[in-house]
Amino acid sequence: MNSKPFWIAQNLTLLAIYAAGLALVLMGHSQHFLVLLSAVLLGAHALEIPVAFKVLKHLNPAPLRLVLGTLLFGFTWWLPVKRGVYAPR
Repeated sequence: MNSKPFWIAQNLTLLAIYAAGLALVLMGHSQHFLVLLSAVLLGAHALEIPVAFKVLKHLNPAPLRLVLGTLLFGFTWWLPVKRGVYAPR
C-alpha cells in the first residue's frame, strides 16, 4: 500500500488509542484495557527503533524524526518512509 491516506488513517487510529489511554489514566482508570494497550504499543514501538534505523539507513533519515515517528507509530511510520510515501527528513 503506497496510499498516503491509508497510512495517515493508521497513524490517526494510534493517536486516538493513545489519547483515550491518557484520558483514562487522568480519570483514574489506570487498569482499563486501552491503558494497557497504549503501554504495550509504545513498548513494542520502542523496540522497533533499531529496526527502523537499519531499514532506513540508506535514506539518511533525521534521527529525532525517526525516533519519534517510530515510537508513536511503529512500522506504520517507517514502512511508508521506506516506500517513499513519507519524507525521511
